[in-house]
Amino acid sequence: MKTLVGFVGFLWMIHFCNGLLSSRIDRLSSSSSSSYLTKDVFWFNQTLDHFSPYDHRKFQQRYYEYLDSFRIPDGPIFLVICGESACGGISNDYISVLAKKFGAAVVTLEHRYYGKSSPFKSLTTENLKYLSSKQALFDLAAFRQFYQESLNLKLNRTKIENPWFVFGISYAGALSAWFRLKFPHLTCGSLASSGVVNAILDFYQYDQQIGESAGPECKAILQEVTQLVEKRLASDGEALRTQFDATVLNIDGDFMYFLADAAAVAVNNLKIHPSNPCVANEKNLQIT
Repeated sequence: MKTLVGFVGFLWMIHFCNGLLSSRIDRLSSSSSSSYLTKDVFWFNQTLDHFSPYDHRKFQQRYYEYLDSFRIPDGPIFLVICGESACGGISNDYISVLAKKFGAAVVTLEHRYYGKSSPFKSLTTENLKYLSSKQALFDLAAFRQFYQESLNLKLNRTKIENPWFVFGISYAGALSAWFRLKFPHLTCGSLASSGVVNAILDFYQYDQQIGESAGPECKAILQEVTQLVEKRLASDGEALRTQFDATVLNIDGDFMYFLADAAAVAVNNLKIHPSNPCVANEKNLQIT
């Protein structure tokens, strides 16, 4: 019976991972226009290496601006930090409510190496050495200075500083907090939602909490699914990745992370069936 339950869980995980991957692609490619205040793209000529006095290479970094609520000339500027994903525009969320209330301009900068803001066409190990939170913080500082100067130019003035506030969620939330600490002269404040400011290399406590939140029955099933996947990965990894529609993840560690992330999303973000914590609510996944 236990093996059957594990097999059912295995099939469920395949179904869910396929749905998770598809939903993420759909969110990135076909978001409705009402989800964004603007999707009009602008470009900033960003420094590749902020810490080298000899490397003067630049790359194009994508950004967006929304000025409909801006109180000219002294309104605040809200800098919304995009994190570890493509940035498709300025979202129509609570920040837009705040912008209207306080007469703020809203700008958002895509993180280096994500979306259309990659300095290189190939992500080799050598090319990835410029991908770091430290470089990202200085990206934000350079962009902040550039945008303030360009705004002053538009308003035909010099040496005027609008009040700046930075916003971020999760990793971007950490950047928001760190930006406030690193550049207190460039911002009046920051809002770091779920900011992961304490970086831990082997953060196994995250998965521990997922197990506790799922409950003992679901936790046992997820553990058995993981064991089944590990065995199949060792014997026929290519066929297994095909089942999960994840053939692009040709590194075992990446594939196992994808599997763990799928389980975490299910526990964190989806309603769970009250009688069986490992059976997803039919309204969410359309399975029983």
